[in-house]
Parts: sequence; structure tokens; C-alpha cells
Amino acid sequence: MYRLPQITRSDDPSLLLARMRAEGPLVRARVPMLGVVWMTTTDAGARALLKDERVTRDVAVARGKALSQAYWWIPKSVSPLLESLLTKDGPDHRRLRGLVDQAFAKHTIGDLRPDLVASADRLLDGLSGTVDLGPAYTRALPFDAIVALLGLHTDIVPRLRQGIGPLSDVAGPVSILKAIWHLRSLNPQLREEIRRARDAPRPGLLSTLAARMGDALSEDELLAMLFTLFVAGHETTVHLLNNALLVLCDRPELRPALTTDERARELLVEEVMRIDSPVSMTTVAYVREDFTFEGVPLKRGDRISALLIGANHDPARVEAPEEFRADRRPNPHLGFGHGPHVCLGMQLARLEASVGIERLLARFPDYRLAAGRPGWTKRIGFRGPDRLMVRLD
Repeated sequence: MYRLPQITRSDDPSLLLARMRAEGPLVRARVPMLGVVWMTTTDAGARALLKDERVTRDVAVARGKALSQAYWWIPKSVSPLLESLLTKDGPDHRRLRGLVDQAFAKHTIGDLRPDLVASADRLLDGLSGTVDLGPAYTRALPFDAIVALLGLHTDIVPRLRQGIGPLSDVAGPVSILKAIWHLRSLNPQLREEIRRARDAPRPGLLSTLAARMGDALSEDELLAMLFTLFVAGHETTVHLLNNALLVLCDRPELRPALTTDERARELLVEEVMRIDSPVSMTTVAYVREDFTFEGVPLKRGDRISALLIGANHDPARVEAPEEFRADRRPNPHLGFGHGPHVCLGMQLARLEASVGIERLLARFPDYRLAAGRPGWTKRIGFRGPDRLMVRLD
């Protein structure tokens, strides 16, 4: 049986992924805190799974009890956060996603570029010498982007940053309890922010959604959506940007073109998304009914996930998948998922990564690693350096 950390924490996962594909299109893996999960190993299998209605992310459908019952130990003040876009399917998922799809469309996200450039420059103004780019830059920039998109008041941002922060360290039971404690204290503050946005509308997605409370969504659903945007969207971009900046430490010859050529940055971001797959697997789904998938008999309630990094290294879909090609075209990767649950914030993630690379290279074109090769994050299902200590000259 395979173990997820073997893949996400390997400097070169291609050999292990090839061995998994040789075993079959669906294999058993052990995921920390979840247990045994069936995982696809191919691009075709991942695409088929992500559009198969015989599996669901709603544990209540497959196992006969709601998430709040399955995770009874979570405080009641936090349990509404379980009812998010990530755990819904069918009509509920379409209803909630339909409320925010337009806000994350490519042409809408493009309007945020000036805000992102200003935020990146402000963050870089305070950096010099030897710095861990994670907390100082690559984690702060995506956070600022979501704050701007939502239109949050500045007075809640420090508390929100403090409350959301521990979620980035979730790797085991102790860190989960710590994160839940912080979320519990943040819950009433976010509910108050929702009410302020409803009573005194202002620019931003939060006021738009708050105006729909009652007829289109509940306050609990809106609260869960806010956390989904900060946690799911934020973490993806942090690791994407970290991976891209680490690649440029290994391939400094790519830097001159990336400084001025937006298309070159876009292609680089897509290749980093493919080969490193910052989100290495999809949210675990549950089998609704007994059926055979990819030749494997599955039972109702079985856990299953699309291994995105496996799909992105599948030679049946990608030419020479083990090679990094900064200008790879076409690049049909599954780094942002596929089907109804394709990443809502993928256009925002792409823009954040492009701006983050551009502004750093404009300010520090010769940055370099300062403390040797970093290790890999222990976050479950994510792949990226656990730190990025660089020298800024």
C-alpha cells in the first residue's frame, strides 16, 4: 500500500508514480488522518472520476450521517464550516458556486491586477538580506488578494490573519486542534463582518453575497464560503508561487524573459502547476453505491480521490512528463482539477503567481537560495517547499 507523504515529499516523485501506474489505474493508499483511500494513477482515470456521479463529497449521502455527526468532536461554533462548497454536490453545490462564479471569471479577476502589484511592491519594500519568502511574501500576497476581492474592512484583517494562520500548519491531530481553537475565536468576528457588509454595502464580493442571505444562502453557508476562499484558494497559490520561485533558483537563465514577458510567465506557471502539482490530490469523495471503476470493485462508503500529480505525470497524456519545459504547449494538466469541482479560484491563482514572480524579479533579479535545498511541506495533500530562505541583494 502506498503512502501519500511518499509522493508529496519526494524530490522526484516520477519513479514512484510510474510504479503506481504499472500496478493499475486505481490503487490503495494510506492518507494521514483519513486512512485507506483509493487513488487514480492516470490522467484518464482522474478525469473520469471527477465527473462520475456515483461518487460524492457529501459523506451524508454515502454513509448516512452528516459531517457534523462524523466529526462530532468539532465545537458547534465551528461545525457550520464543514458545510462548504468542498463538501457539497448536485443542486446545493451548483447553487453556492453559481453565486461566486462571476466574481472569479478571468475578466473580473484581471481588474485586481493593480491591487496585486501594489500589494507585492509594498511587501517587497520591507525585505532585504536573508529572508524566508514564505511568511514575508508568498503567503502574504495571496492573503491580501482575497481580502481585496471580498472587500473586507481593514480592522478585521489582523485578526483574520492570526485566526487563519494555523490552518497552514495542519499536519496532525495536535495542529488540527490548534487550528480549530483559532477558528472558534474568529467565528463571531466574521459573522459581525458579514452583518456590517449587509447593512452598509461596499465594493467587494462579501457585500454582494451578504445581500443574498435569506433567499439564496444562509449565514452559515456564507461563513463557510469565506473560510473556503481563504483556506482552499490561499494554500494553492502559496505553494504554486513557492514552487515557481524555487524553480527559478535552479534555472536562473529563465529569469530575463520572465521579467518583461507576461506570456512567458503564464506558460511557466502552468508548467510548475503540472510538474509539482501544489494540490496533489482532490478532496476525498465517497462511493454512493457498489460499482466497478477502472476494473476495481468498489463498495458504498469507500473513500476515493483523484491523484492529480499522478495525472500530471502520465506519459499517455503528457510528452516526457518528467522533463520541466518552461514553454510547454499544449499543457493539458489537471493541477486545478476537472469537472464540477474544478478550482474556483484558478484564474486568481494564475494572476497572483504571475504578479508575484514579476515583482520579485523586478526588485531582486539575482535572488538565490541562502540555506541549501528546503524540505517539503507536511500539509496533507499539498506539495511545496516548507520554507524558502533566500538572499536578496
